Amino acid sequence: MTITVGRASWQQTRELRHAVLRPGLPVGILDSPMDGVAVEIAAWDGERLVGTARVFSQPWDGDPFPGSDSGAWQLRGMAVEPAYQGQGIGGRVLAEAVTAAREGGAFFLWANARTSALGFYQRHGWAARGEEFIYPESGIPHYKVTFTLALTT
Repeated sequence: MTITVGRASWQQTRELRHAVLRPGLPVGILDSPMDGVAVEIAAWDGERLVGTARVFSQPWDGDPFPGSDSGAWQLRGMAVEPAYQGQGIGGRVLAEAVTAAREGGAFFLWANARTSALGFYQRHGWAARGEEFIYPESGIPHYKVTFTLALTT
């Protein structure tokens, strides 16, 4: 297995995002105004798409903290095909998403992370903020998580 990670189009990542995050629901359920705007990240095993995430400029919508008033980008649609989970692919996709946000001028990233994935984000340096909540679109428990990007000179 040789995994490559890079940029993609929203059309390339759409079906995997839906299959992993909203199985059994219609494919268009996760379509959003960010389609075609967000930076799409993808992982491939040969020609097979096995992982994805997207990042885009989006104001932080949680409780304010120092620096949270500017330079926020959101991570959404983080998904790895179940047969490929636990092999480091998600970490590679996440690292590429951080790179894309940094290139876009982000100061920090934030996401609504499923509670079941909280440990994954924390292992990659993300911090949980606030209390667990039920995400209204899915009914699944989540935490807000943030990742502060190092300033480079």
